[in-house]
Amino acid sequence: MENFNISVKDISAIASFPLCSAMTSEDIKIFVRHLVGVQYASGEVIFSQGQQENDNLYIVLEGKVAITATLEDLGNNAVAVSVQERGDVAGILSFIDGRPHKASAKAQTPVTMAIVSRQDYQHFKDFHPSIAANMLQYLIIAADDLVCELLRKLSESQAYMYGVTSAQGKT
Repeated sequence: MENFNISVKDISAIASFPLCSAMTSEDIKIFVRHLVGVQYASGEVIFSQGQQENDNLYIVLEGKVAITATLEDLGNNAVAVSVQERGDVAGILSFIDGRPHKASAKAQTPVTMAIVSRQDYQHFKDFHPSIAANMLQYLIIAADDLVCELLRKLSESQAYMYGVTSAQGKT
């Protein structure tokens, strides 16, 4: 992991990401000043399931991040949850609730990310509530999308396990 300063190129990219879509130009300038750039090598772990001390929000600037979860019900095997790419975020639930990560994130390729800390989010809540509100709105939508994707994968897995070949439940 290597830290760097966010460049002008990164700022214009971040401004186009869904996380910032409802922010004003001034909000985006303030938001970006609080970001820390980080680079990860392919295969490097970004955060681990159960990890408490890391409750940052990760914004993917370049590369691919594999999100996996280890589930006791599946014999403690890692299950692919999603792949986050340019403009996507990772670490949503831990960022929102401050609890340990429910999944792990690992760089599938070399990855460049921007990080927002919970401390910076608290600053936004206190001094720039429109930024905090826009972030929270986006994060709720992103978390909902993630839950829907997980439910779809669960449904597909159950259909495969029980031999269901159609949406009507026929075998």
